[in-house]
Amino acid sequence: MLETSEYSLEMVTNKSTALLIIDMQNDFVHHRGVFSQSGFEIGQYQAIIPVIKKLLEHARKAEIPIIWVAMSHNDANNKDDAWIQRRQGKKHPQSCNTGTWGADFIEQFEPMAEDTIVWKHRYSAFIETNIHQLLTEKGIETIVAVGINTNTCVESTLRDAHMLGYHVVLPKDATTCIFLDAYEPSLNNIERHFGLVCTSKALINIWDSKVIYD
Repeated sequence: MLETSEYSLEMVTNKSTALLIIDMQNDFVHHRGVFSQSGFEIGQYQAIIPVIKKLLEHARKAEIPIIWVAMSHNDANNKDDAWIQRRQGKKHPQSCNTGTWGADFIEQFEPMAEDTIVWKHRYSAFIETNIHQLLTEKGIETIVAVGINTNTCVESTLRDAHMLGYHVVLPKDATTCIFLDAYEPSLNNIERHFGLVCTSKALINIWDSKVIYD
């Protein structure tokens, strides 16, 4: 059994790793998207774009698989259960409808042919999707997640990933929340119970060292 001090960023990223980019879509991040048009401040979303782009660049150099995770809502997957009833009752913005511009990735990001796209309809990328199968087939042991929202889709995905046996890593400067008071508590929760929280610089340094020595 590992001592706590031995469970490090270097250890978990030395295992087969995938980068998950979560929900960087027009309806959330673009100024013409549903969230901005509904009155939400999205500046914090736009502020993490350069950080994610840099991580993406270095991940590709290190030949780390890229998985784009995105929300896609439609009548079939919304169902008539607590999920949709709560969203309607709380007047949640009707975002990322399947096949619309709002569900598209923002223009700053364009998945490449070798990347994988996983469409989800709940906070967690592991609910009623094939992502666990895809990760297993690729031999992935460690997941690095970036994107939005830290306390909902990102944390839910990392929770489920860890429950399924994956190591999980969150670069804290590559994620944010629509409600900023939820950001630090979510980071603390992930660090204490599910995985490792780091900076993008620390992660890039490790990935770059692998490229040099390989």
